[in-house]
Amino acid sequence: MNLFEIKNLKKHYEIKKCFFAKPTIVKAVNDISFNVKKGEIHSIVGESGCGKSTTAKLLMTIEKPTEGEIFFQGKDITKFTPEELKEYRKKVQIIFQDPYSSLNPRWKVGKIIAEPLLLNTDLSNKEIKDKVYAIMKKVGLNDEWYDRYPHQFSGGQRQRIGIARALILNPEVIICDEPVSALDVSIQAQVLNLLLDLQEEFNLTYVFISHDLGVVEHISDIITVMYFGDIVESNDVDSIFANPQHDYTKKLLSAIPVINF
Repeated sequence: MNLFEIKNLKKHYEIKKCFFAKPTIVKAVNDISFNVKKGEIHSIVGESGCGKSTTAKLLMTIEKPTEGEIFFQGKDITKFTPEELKEYRKKVQIIFQDPYSSLNPRWKVGKIIAEPLLLNTDLSNKEIKDKVYAIMKKVGLNDEWYDRYPHQFSGGQRQRIGIARALILNPEVIICDEPVSALDVSIQAQVLNLLLDLQEEFNLTYVFISHDLGVVEHISDIITVMYFGDIVESNDVDSIFANPQHDYTKKLLSAIPVINF
């Protein structure tokens, strides 16, 4: 079953270098189509500027497409009413790349994680607090950290806070926008393993954005490779690594570090 069906999606930007100049059209996403099945980890990979993060923003309705359709459970989200969008955003959450800038530094951890519940539910304060404690435990955060501020945590711990916040509404899909690229290599593995455990426990679907094929090799079901706004290759993870078809995919594979012992 396809959870997402993306059809001929485009996102173009007009950029003016000066007032009198003719605008330049930047084709950040240029006529891409792909599907995401329920329960799978679908990774979108490419170097900076290839359009993968713009695609994530389009799926999250942070950006509006220039053209094209984004179907979620058979309905085009580009035509949703405000009420339908509110319901959609409960089902589709995002984990951002930078675990510090994505958290309000003036808020304590408990409030950061609870905010989606405060905005979208009528739960009592006690019910909200209980849910926050429960989800903190799921992502490996101690109860006593509830009243701490983001600056008191390491990068990996801050990303766990971001994951808890994304999970608190019990979504069906999480868009992971470079969720480990700002972390140390040793912490990256811990966070990736946590995401895999949570996917299995909560039956989640991930759209995983990354510039590194090495990061997504062991977690992906499908890998879609983007280059300058276009999809150049999309296949299951074994096929991508065993028999890449596009020269750009081969270059990405050759860039994966090889450790010799």
